[in-house]
Amino acid sequence: MTPALEVVDLHSGYHGVPVLHGIDFRLEPATITAVLGANGAGKTTLLRTLSGLLPPTKGSVHAGATNLVTVPVEDRVALGIAHVPEGRGVITDLTVQENLRLGGLWRGTRGQAQTDEAIDEVYALFEPLSRLRARHGHQLSGGERQMLAIGRALVARPTMLMLDEPSLGLAPSVTARIMALLRDLRDRTGLTVLLVEQNVRSALQIADHGIVLSLGRVVAAGPAVELLDDHQLRHAYLGF
Repeated sequence: MTPALEVVDLHSGYHGVPVLHGIDFRLEPATITAVLGANGAGKTTLLRTLSGLLPPTKGSVHAGATNLVTVPVEDRVALGIAHVPEGRGVITDLTVQENLRLGGLWRGTRGQAQTDEAIDEVYALFEPLSRLRARHGHQLSGGERQMLAIGRALVARPTMLMLDEPSLGLAPSVTARIMALLRDLRDRTGLTVLLVEQNVRSALQIADHGIVLSLGRVVAAGPAVELLDDHQLRHAYLGF
């Protein structure tokens, strides 16, 4: 089976300071892969490099036959790749409806009907947002903003969704809802998910596979259930 994403010998960093050192992994279609590790391990840098916000210094990132390293950030959405960064990224001066509509801008005016349909699907997934569609971003709770950020990404109808710390600062009940949604989308639509998450247990409980980073290198990878049961690994790299 052709992988949804294949990363080979990926190196990246900031202002000449290396952070990632030779990252290799594959994402299989319709799976959830959790990226785990302590603060400073390189998790956010990895997502920023994969999404094109940070250019790699070496290596390749293939989605099918396309090497994403050569694809501009704005064109990756049309290839089915969406990124929800840490901090949620909601535009606070816009309403919920306006934020969601941003997710379909890449379709242009000819795709307005598809965007409208996708927004209706998001309201069905996140029922609280349907009651808040005229409310501005700054009026939303943390959980509502996270739902909106994920919803905006889903309006693009991606085949692969990358999320950076979606549970950060959220109540456990909201985190559980978001994790359940990701699992449902994987099962129902075949969405491929790459999930950076501080809540290791929650992430591994819904993930198919896990990747553990330490100081910019992959130190462990495998089925999520095996990583969850590896007490020595958890103690050394995951803090529990």
